[in-house]
Amino acid sequence: MTVDAILEAASILFAKDGFDATSTTRIAERAGVSVGSLYEYFPNKEALVAKLIKRHCDRMIERFAQRFRGAEAKPLEDVIASFVEATHEAYAENMRLHRVLLEQMGKVSRPHHLRRVSLAIVDLLEQALAKCGSAVRRPSIRLAAFVVETTVEALTHRAILYAPEFFNSDLNEELRIMTLNYLKAQNRDAAQTYT
Repeated sequence: MTVDAILEAASILFAKDGFDATSTTRIAERAGVSVGSLYEYFPNKEALVAKLIKRHCDRMIERFAQRFRGAEAKPLEDVIASFVEATHEAYAENMRLHRVLLEQMGKVSRPHHLRRVSLAIVDLLEQALAKCGSAVRRPSIRLAAFVVETTVEALTHRAILYAPEFFNSDLNEELRIMTLNYLKAQNRDAAQTYT
């Protein structure tokens, strides 16, 4: 299909050369279509990257849904390890393309896709954490899921954009430890004893 060929070509070239250095002419050549055909589907590079962002977000939701399908009655440690691994795998698959998509997201006005993905992952994580029972000591599992998803995603994005040397298993371990300590911590008020 022409659209798929164009998107695949754009993915390859954006990852290889970056957004600014990639022209629609080069994308069309790589896809084996005329520039006119490319413009029938995508009026400019921004429209291409917007479609790639949407496709990436759809795949992220599916990846996490698959990961959490078997989350029944797993220990908290396994749920968090699985979540951190899934986050890493989703970005490691094509880190250079993800960097371009993250850089362009605000420019093509597609932050609603990121919001949609984040909230879908929060829903999945909330369901998985709820099955962990008393191992999660936070007063609101929904809020805890939001904090965990936001923290892990933000640190992963920061590593990809600003410190790729940290995007590795060491970061995963730090995220796992931090997240487990947070989820197992008592509220300060609940931990205080009165004499």
